Amino acid sequence: MSTVGYNLKVMIKLIEKWASYHQQINRFSFGTIQEADLGKTDAYCWMHVSPSSVSYSDGARTISLDIMIADLVKDHEDKMNAELDVINDCALIMEDLINSIENSQYSVGTVVELGDNLVLQKPVNVTPFYNDFTNNLAGVECTLSFDADYTFDYCDSSHLLL
Repeated sequence: MSTVGYNLKVMIKLIEKWASYHQQINRFSFGTIQEADLGKTDAYCWMHVSPSSVSYSDGARTISLDIMIADLVKDHEDKMNAELDVINDCALIMEDLINSIENSQYSVGTVVELGDNLVLQKPVNVTPFYNDFTNNLAGVECTLSFDADYTFDYCDSSHLLL
């Protein structure tokens, strides 16, 4: 049984910590994409996490997170190749994240063991996108779903019913 209580907040904080160590990621945000204040910063490459769902079954809690990695498309004269370069770079960063999770080494330079009780559901489908938000962005997005031990134990509950 895991000694870490994997919940939505813990998973987002682990991914945020991983992003802070990644040399190419300059900005991390979470929540809805509308709350990300796209036009208020030039800090890119950017990772955004949106909680997707939490589900419960016998012995397991499944936490699903939508992950987006995006960067500015800077070359407007050769936009097609510039978008392709950005998508490729963002896909490699997403692979870094997936590889780190699979190898239980969660942060570059500092090892944070996730343990055997957190399992990444596979396959993971990564989808490229081209977007003209406030800025001209391209990148990749996916949903990562994690299975963690869960026992429906009252001792783990933050509020006990009397």
